[in-house]
Amino acid sequence: MAEDDITSRMVEALQDAPSMQLYQMRALIDVLLGDPKREMAARMKLHLGQAVQFIDHRTGQVRHGKLIARHDQQATVLEEAVRRTWKIPYVAIEALSAAPGVQAYEPPPEPAAQAATVAFKVGDKVTFDDGKGVAQVGMVTRINRRTATLQAMDGRNWRVGFELLRHVVDV
Repeated sequence: MAEDDITSRMVEALQDAPSMQLYQMRALIDVLLGDPKREMAARMKLHLGQAVQFIDHRTGQVRHGKLIARHDQQATVLEEAVRRTWKIPYVAIEALSAAPGVQAYEPPPEPAAQAATVAFKVGDKVTFDDGKGVAQVGMVTRINRRTATLQAMDGRNWRVGFELLRHVVDV
């Protein structure tokens, strides 16, 4: 059954319902859609570049596009057929295996592995080349997330990325 057919049948069925009952249904639906568990479940099924279908909040029409950005409460979807972006709540988006006119999702390449911070620890004697190409020797005084803080033999402090550091082996 076509989506437009289902929508028109729902509108027809609710047309004669009393306004108070419609308002009560709306309040109940808002509570269900506002449940953080429902939003998290919807969000977990979506990833960047994925073909999706979503509801146009103005008309109730189902549209197709590609997820291009994720935010806290909503996602940005590109409707490629008309080159328009939409900001849509996660609960109004559904993943598709393939949508008309939307290329299949190809996952991005895995990010390059971070340099192992465990290879260095406070107190290690290390060397690195400064910006002028001069070899500096120093002792690690602190381990940061992406860098190590060092005190060079000349007394200066340096913050150096792990990929630039080399262990000094005393012989």
